Amino acid sequence: MSYFPGHPPSFFLKQVKNLTSLIPVLYSADHLLHQPEFEFDRGTQIPYQEVARRIESTREALLKLPNTLEVNPQLNLTSDLIAQVHSPDLITHLINSSEAARLQSLSSNAKENLYLYPWIFPLNQRMRTGLIKSPDPTGCFSFDTYSPIGSGTWQAVLASANLAYYAAQLVASEKYKLAYALCRPPGHHAAKDMFGGYCYLNNAAIAARQLNQTMGRGVILDIDYHHGNGTQDIFWDDPDVFFISLHADPVDEYPFFSGYADERGGESAMGTNLNLPLHKGCDDQSYLQALDLALGAIRQFNPHWLVLSAGYDTCAADPSTFFGLNDDVYSVVGNRIGELQLPVVIIHEGGYAVEHNGILAARLLQGIIDSLNE
Repeated sequence: MSYFPGHPPSFFLKQVKNLTSLIPVLYSADHLLHQPEFEFDRGTQIPYQEVARRIESTREALLKLPNTLEVNPQLNLTSDLIAQVHSPDLITHLINSSEAARLQSLSSNAKENLYLYPWIFPLNQRMRTGLIKSPDPTGCFSFDTYSPIGSGTWQAVLASANLAYYAAQLVASEKYKLAYALCRPPGHHAAKDMFGGYCYLNNAAIAARQLNQTMGRGVILDIDYHHGNGTQDIFWDDPDVFFISLHADPVDEYPFFSGYADERGGESAMGTNLNLPLHKGCDDQSYLQALDLALGAIRQFNPHWLVLSAGYDTCAADPSTFFGLNDDVYSVVGNRIGELQLPVVIIHEGGYAVEHNGILAARLLQGIIDSLNE
């Protein structure tokens, strides 16, 4: 059910009674504007795996839970707010690339929207400066081929990040202790001045920055199968935001260059970055052991809030990954996270067993709710 679409949080809060029993599920149909048909995986063209149905199946499942309600927020996220976590040059590049894709589609009379795929990747600033002035600057800020840009991509990306920002605003109001942002495109691979891995803006980082400014120190816990290299990059030198990631060992899994256990934070924030890489075939028991280590570290940090980067590509059913988690364990994961008794913003990340996204998200959310209500 949708309440008050297009209104700011203050309006929403004044209209609903018994707010603490409601769980906002934030959604925008603008994600449908970004639908590439294919991607290049290790040089081979395959169907695009980050499909819109991932979010639609999750939306359906979450809204069947008791006390969830859909919120369709107005666009309040500005470029200045995004620039608190991303470089202005990256923001400008994404905007300009979407416009370039629109103009190319028009000039070619294409029946479907064209997508610009990065194929030249500058390794230093001198190369980037030259490439950005060229006829094909698509790869200027990208680190892989998985994030093409079409005419509707920027609008979809902005709407996705706005959901994260709005969810943080709702939780920071202290009228809610929990909100779920149905972000698509996802975001945890997007760094300060790089994008890739289906990610363009870092939704979790945008939410965390707002919570940090209003509520003080906090934690980002990333449970996606892949390491959140972008989130780590953004908060590497920030002692007030503790980033913890449980993920497939980058020795043999994407993104390969980030996510090792010895990455502990920058000089001014040493110890506020914790990576827990896990082996292929990781089962429920091994995963929960790693989760308990993460939760123990969170308790020692004594945070005021938690942003949960929730990826569901850890499940045994996922066709693109190599963990063996059973569906039931997501309820346990949620329950243990809820035991922290922290305000939580959940940011939807990966998961490519499309219909499973909804099943697992509902289990995770219900597990958190059950603990918070104890």
